Amino acid sequence: MARVPKIPNDTTDVDATSDIAGARFTLTVPTTHTNTQSSISLLIVQKYITNEIFLIFVFFSDSVSRKPLVVCLDIGTTYTGYAYSFIKKPDEITVRKWASEGTMLSPKAPSSVLLTPELSFHSFGYDAERKFSDLHAKNDHKSWNFVNGFKMVLNDKKKFDANVLNVLDIQNHYVPASAVFTGVIRYLKTDLMEQLTRRGYHLDESNIQFVVTVPAIWSEAAKQAMTDFSVMAGIQKENLMIAYEPEVAALHCVSMPASQVTVRTRDNIALMFKPGCSFLVLDLGGGTTDITVQKVERDGKLSQLRTASGGNWGENCVNNSFFDDLTKSLGQKVFQKFVTTNSGDYFYLKNQFEVAKRNFKNDQEIVYLHIPSSLKKITKEVNGKKIGDIFNELETHEKVYYSEGKLNYASEYFKKFFSSSVQSIVDEVKRVLKSKRCSEVEYILMVGGFSESEIVRESIKMAFPEIRVINPEDASLSVLKGGVLFGHDPDTVRFRVCPQSYGMAMHEYFNPKKHDLSKSCKVGNTQFAVGCFEKIFEKDEIVEVGQQKIVRVAEDFTGQPEKMRTQNKEIEMYASAAKDPTFISDPGCTLQGIIVVSPPGGRWPDKMKGKITFEVTVTGINVSFMDRNTKSTSGGEIRFSEPKPQAGENPLNRSFRKDDL
Repeated sequence: MARVPKIPNDTTDVDATSDIAGARFTLTVPTTHTNTQSSISLLIVQKYITNEIFLIFVFFSDSVSRKPLVVCLDIGTTYTGYAYSFIKKPDEITVRKWASEGTMLSPKAPSSVLLTPELSFHSFGYDAERKFSDLHAKNDHKSWNFVNGFKMVLNDKKKFDANVLNVLDIQNHYVPASAVFTGVIRYLKTDLMEQLTRRGYHLDESNIQFVVTVPAIWSEAAKQAMTDFSVMAGIQKENLMIAYEPEVAALHCVSMPASQVTVRTRDNIALMFKPGCSFLVLDLGGGTTDITVQKVERDGKLSQLRTASGGNWGENCVNNSFFDDLTKSLGQKVFQKFVTTNSGDYFYLKNQFEVAKRNFKNDQEIVYLHIPSSLKKITKEVNGKKIGDIFNELETHEKVYYSEGKLNYASEYFKKFFSSSVQSIVDEVKRVLKSKRCSEVEYILMVGGFSESEIVRESIKMAFPEIRVINPEDASLSVLKGGVLFGHDPDTVRFRVCPQSYGMAMHEYFNPKKHDLSKSCKVGNTQFAVGCFEKIFEKDEIVEVGQQKIVRVAEDFTGQPEKMRTQNKEIEMYASAAKDPTFISDPGCTLQGIIVVSPPGGRWPDKMKGKITFEVTVTGINVSFMDRNTKSTSGGEIRFSEPKPQAGENPLNRSFRKDDL
């Protein structure tokens, strides 16, 4: 039993001994407010070589209003699941288990969705796969819509409108992305409430904090789309948090109970989270690789050292390489017919490869997969040859061969399926580590399902021998469990790096000594310079959570129609790779969305002088507006979707006038 030391006012003077090394303590101080408390969670570690004792503050919140229950929804490209814990015991996380085959239970279900012919949600996960297979067997499947891997549609960094975004199903039908995402989120929420009821908990949804995880490399539009889909699924916006997958995964690792990890893992993680240490989080999921670099501050909070990077190098790359190779051997017609006419057998083969891929060892000589009888039959019908004869005729017949119903792969050949993905990951990590800010990285923390692959893990260790690589137990659930901990206390990140320069469209009184006449317009008797880029945040700027930026604006509403006096003002928001763009039409400037502010008191005054405040939060930016004359305030928001200007619209309508006074 760990002995809890007396915690003095100056925590640097804690007298701790080796029997408490690695122990974790939570000190809770209730306040007079319901569901409000201050808490400090400490990790006490002993560095055996120097016998140095130090404290790591894992969480710190001062009077943060929190809800009794936090649930995290981790919607992955390959697998999806949810987990939750109660405020009284945040570390006791319950992960929903899903029935796969027979009595086997899995902590995640396949990211598979079945929609009815009317595009209504029918089923999810293993249930969706079983139902679609049954429909296939009866030849009733053609009007149904089976979708998997749908998350990748949001990985496109181009601008898009989530309301008209489509995903492609297994039968090459286009279906609305909103129907898929909202269907899954609504199903998970409903399932959660049913699970809680079975356990004897009767909570109103207003008492539940929902956390939805997203890749850190996603565009702002993609993150907002996930927010919008969650709200459409019935989650109240005030009860919703969006969390970045690599950050919450790191949070879970430092919070893992000592009983659930090896001594070596515990000690490595403890040293990695020592104040001043820099580490790289390599989040390897089903669809994407997410890379962030963090530094531990003196108060235990994390500072982002570099903007997130990565790409589509998750384990789906390995899957695609395998199926491309199989298709090349048997022919496109064979494989297409197999997928479209025997979905159950296709799922079976796919799941087989999934297991073989994750369990593959470097010293393994042979990997074999059972070939479904339907694939053998189709191969014979289309090619006029048995599947075994086809593989025997290939140049690779000594490395890939068919025998007794199984397709056998030599180890070296099987490794080829990993090569493209692994090389891309290694190249990107090398590029990141060349950055000046990342030159002192001491650890690489590997998390996510794909990180559990031995060939991936060993490849990273070989590529970076001078950096200690940590792949903790439960790595595939790090995002899911870390999301729960984040929901209990999101105050974990202190600094972020701005990936682009962000600004808003403004107009100014035209000054011929300063402005280009071609970028101006005349309204009445007044000439304005239009489309000015008013910078809010600069590319590579280090911004602190809680930091505020203020833009002073003015507008003359005298004589304007009453409709314009009472409606929200929408200002176009732009981004640029340049540090200091001048106009929104400069090369590289792209329209990101709109900043929406409401008139204080419900109506804009004749001569408005105001200020817009942008406040950096853990995963976004809050917007508010204040009338500088009356001091009245109103809310605002940023909508990261492309606005649709009306034909003949006044160019000043989507900007404020800059007011430096």
